[in-house]
Amino acid sequence: GPAGGADLAGAAGPGAALVASAAGRPWTMPTWNRRLPARLLRRASHAVLALPLTRVFARIRVEGTGRLAGIDGPVVFAANHQSHLDTPVILAALPRRLRARVAVAMSKEFFDAHFHPEGHGLAERWASGALYDLAALFFNAFPLPQREAGARRSLRYIGDLLGDGWSLLIFPEGERSASGLIGTFKPGVGLIGSRLSVPVVPVGLVGVDRVLHRTWKVPRPGRVTVAFGEPLALEGEDYAALAAQVETAVRALATGGRRSAPEP
Repeated sequence: GPAGGADLAGAAGPGAALVASAAGRPWTMPTWNRRLPARLLRRASHAVLALPLTRVFARIRVEGTGRLAGIDGPVVFAANHQSHLDTPVILAALPRRLRARVAVAMSKEFFDAHFHPEGHGLAERWASGALYDLAALFFNAFPLPQREAGARRSLRYIGDLLGDGWSLLIFPEGERSASGLIGTFKPGVGLIGSRLSVPVVPVGLVGVDRVLHRTWKVPRPGRVTVAFGEPLALEGEDYAALAAQVETAVRALATGGRRSAPEP
């Protein structure tokens, strides 16, 4: 699933940017999914299939949309991570003008069979590659390594996204919660917000794990809350402290959402 690690990896330049992996083999960051044909297909699929289907299972209560009214440029949406449904739930909760310009950071390690095929069977490699391409196409997702070096290149790639007017959705815990409790936010979100001077919007999710828990294969209908906080301006080089600031804001939103959300 999407993630936000302490180590960022990425690359600069137009086209498919090459990145050196830990083993020294190059891999590509997607740019094709921001071209017009992919954007048109993604917008149509969201309107016709992905978001309506999400709303069938997740009955979404949205809080704090007024805090998004003043956003007129790219931001980083930073949310707690409960489920594979987190991304479509957040997209469904966003105003249309913001939803259409979001790129999603996803854990590169989740697609290990695609990026490091050695040691994986043919079927596993094919499934991982297909899932990666579908995520890149339908959710404008890109891989964000958590265990490989390359922070400078990753910042450059994310900077290109922001410079082109795309907002970023990141899950700074780095993995989905098994208990529903919020884990420690990794420093990457602080580094991105501070080094790239981009506002960070905290997002608190409640109940998405009761619709699709990380151990489930099939979702179950339920009520969820998506709460948007005030954009944060992060400054300084203590990235762990800045990440903790974002984490505190997300925890407050999730706690408030838990109080206001009716039981499923």
